[in-house]
Amino acid sequence: IAAVSTSTSDSLANVPGKLGAKWSFQDGQVINDESKDVNFTGAGVTNFQVSKPDGWPAGNYKVEISLDGTVVQSKDFSVN
Repeated sequence: IAAVSTSTSDSLANVPGKLGAKWSFQDGQVINDESKDVNFTGAGVTNFQVSKPDGWPAGNYKVEISLDGTVVQSKDFSVN
């Protein structure tokens, strides 16, 4: 799960946007690429989730979070 915290500078403003999460494996293989249309108003959290019932292969992974198509943050993580 990637929980993306957002906030607008004006807590009363309603700002439309598109958040995305791209999950990839260490070889660059994209596991999942999802986007959500969001109306940002004040503080909020948008969740992205990816699952594999039979388990993920051990290795290094990355999730990239984008806003309106531009990557704004990425996190590397490992599955052991």
